Amino acid sequence: MSDPIRILAIDTSLAAGSVAACAAAATAARPLPTPGEHARLLATALREAAAELGWEIGAADLVAVVRGPGSFTGLRVGVAAAKGIAWASGARLVGVSGFDAIAWKTAHAIDIAGRGLEIAYDAGRGDVYAATATPSSRAANGWHVGAARLVTAATWLASLPHGAFVAGPALAGLSDRLSSRPDLVVVPQGCWTPDATAAAAIARAEAATGRTDDPALLVPEYLRPSYAEDRG
Repeated sequence: MSDPIRILAIDTSLAAGSVAACAAAATAARPLPTPGEHARLLATALREAAAELGWEIGAADLVAVVRGPGSFTGLRVGVAAAKGIAWASGARLVGVSGFDAIAWKTAHAIDIAGRGLEIAYDAGRGDVYAATATPSSRAANGWHVGAARLVTAATWLASLPHGAFVAGPALAGLSDRLSSRPDLVVVPQGCWTPDATAAAAIARAEAATGRTDDPALLVPEYLRPSYAEDRG
C-alpha cells in the first residue's frame, strides 16, 4: 500500500495533548496544553497545523489518534474527532497505543541496546497501568507491547528486573520511590508521554502494511474500568 501523503494526528490522552499534520518530510505540530480544554481547542489546532503545510483537514489521507491509555473525557474527545474526520473525508484511520508512542519516542532519543522498556501510566488510587514494550522486527513500528496490567505502584516497581529502562507518565509522581531502585535506567523526561508526532509516524508505518481501523469499531483504552464496571 502506498505511503500516505497527508497525515493528521491527534493525542488527547493526557491532560496536555497535541495535534500534528505531516506531509512527506514536513511536520507541523500544535500543543493542547490546557487540561480540560481539548474539545474547545482541537478543531482550531488541527486547522492551523494543516494550513501550515498548505492543505485543509478534509484533504487528509490518514488520520492517527492515540486511543489510550488515558482519561475518559480526553480520549472520547480525540477518538470521536478522529472518527469524524475519517468518515467525512474518506481518510484511513489508525488508532495508536500510547505505550507504542512512548517506546517509539524513547528509541529515537536514546540507544536502549535492543532491550525492553517498562512503561507505566498513573491510574490513580496508588495504582499504575503498566506494560512492557519489547523490540520486534515483526512489528511495523519496531515494538511489541505486552498485555497491560493494573497494579499498585509499589508492586510494579518491585517487579522490574535489574537495570530495566523505565518510562511513562507515572514517573512524574514516583521520584521518591524510584530513588529506592538506583539500578533502573530512567529515560529522558521528554519520552515519558505520547504525542501526536509519534502517533503520526507509527500510523504511517502501520498503514504502509495495510493495517487500518474501522471507525465504527475503534474504541478508547481507558486507564481503569468505569465506576460501574469497577463495582460490578
